[in-house]
Amino acid sequence: MKIFITGLAVSSLLLAAGCAAPGREPLDLPKFERKVSLQKNWNNSLGDPRGGILSPIVAGDRICGASARSISCFNWDTGRELFEIEVEQQISGGVGAGGEEVFVGGEDGEVTLIDAGGSVRWESNVLNSVTGPPLAVGGSVIVRDVQGRLIALDRETGDFIWDFQVPSQSLILRSNPGLAVGVRESIVAGFHGGIAMNLDSVTGEELWAVNVSIPSGDNDLERMADVVGTPIVLEDAVCMATFQGRAACFDLETGRQNWSVKVSAVGSLGFDSDKIFVSDSVGHVLALNRKTGALLWRNESFLYRNISGPATLGRWVIVGDLKGVVSLLDSTDGSFAGRAKTDGSPILTNPLVIGDKVFVQTSEGNLYAFGIDQDL
Repeated sequence: MKIFITGLAVSSLLLAAGCAAPGREPLDLPKFERKVSLQKNWNNSLGDPRGGILSPIVAGDRICGASARSISCFNWDTGRELFEIEVEQQISGGVGAGGEEVFVGGEDGEVTLIDAGGSVRWESNVLNSVTGPPLAVGGSVIVRDVQGRLIALDRETGDFIWDFQVPSQSLILRSNPGLAVGVRESIVAGFHGGIAMNLDSVTGEELWAVNVSIPSGDNDLERMADVVGTPIVLEDAVCMATFQGRAACFDLETGRQNWSVKVSAVGSLGFDSDKIFVSDSVGHVLALNRKTGALLWRNESFLYRNISGPATLGRWVIVGDLKGVVSLLDSTDGSFAGRAKTDGSPILTNPLVIGDKVFVQTSEGNLYAFGIDQDL
C-alpha cells in the first residue's frame, strides 16, 4: 500500500465554497413563463445542523437525513418518520448508506452504523473529525477525515482495515466531499490540491492518480483548488470538478483524461444522457457536452446567489440557492422552467432525485420533498 507521509499538522482555515464577495448583492431571479410546476409533497424537520453541510441520502425505500446530533429516516413517498437516532457527538460528515444500512461520521472521529431497524450495530473511532458521507463498498465502509486521510473499516464489525494519506494543505474548503465506486468496487476520491485517485477498496493500494486541476496563484487562498462534491461515474468515465480550477472527465479504468474545462465549481456535477452540468462559484449554471466538454449553454441569472450543485430529473436541471429557492431549468437551453420556495434558508448541497421526486435539505434543518407536475 502506498502511503503519503505528511509533516506536522497545519491548522486549516475552513472556507465555505461559493461565498459571495463582500458587498455583492444577490441577483433577483427573473420572471419567466412556467413550463412545469414543483409541488411540495411533504416536509419534516431534521433538527438544527449547527452550521454543518449535510445532505439527505436514500437507504432502501427510505430517505434519511441528519441534524447536528441525530439521524432520522422517513418513508420517501409519504414522509412518515420511521425512526430517529440520537448520537453523542456532533455529526460532521453527513449520512452515507449501503442497502438499508446507514452510516454517519462525527467531529470527534466516531463512525456509527445503524441497521435497517434503526438500531446501532457498531461504533468505531478514526481519531479525527470525519468529513463527507461514509461509503459502503463490498465488505468495507470508507470514511474520510479532516486531514484528507481515507480509512477502511470492516462493514460487519467496524474494525480498522487500512488507511491512506495524501499531503495536507494549509487551506481547505469547508465542504463535505463524497466518494464514488469505480470498476471492480474500487474507490474514486477527490482531494485538496486538485488531486483525484482510484484506490483498491480491499487493500487501499493506489490504482491511478490524476490532477483534476493544478493549483496556481500568489498565495494559499489563490492556490486553493480542492475537488468538490462527489465524483460521478458514467459508464466507462468518471467526472469531477474543483474550486478555482477545472471540471474534467477521465477514463475510469486508466485515469487518462478525456477532456478538461476551466471553471470554479461548487458541489457535485449533474448529468443526463449527453450533457454534464456545473454550478460555479459566481452563480452560473453551465451545460457541457458529455463526450467533449464543449460549452452548450450558460445561465447567468443566479449571480451571487450561492447556488448548490445541480441535479437532474428528466429534461430538468435543478439547483437550490441562498434564499431557499429551488429552480428548474430546461436542460435543452438553460431557460427557467419552474420554481418553488422552502424556508428561506440556504440550500448548500445538491438536490437529491429519487424516482419522480426531488428532495432538498435547508440550512435550518428542514427536509422537503417535491413532485413535478408537467400538466400545466
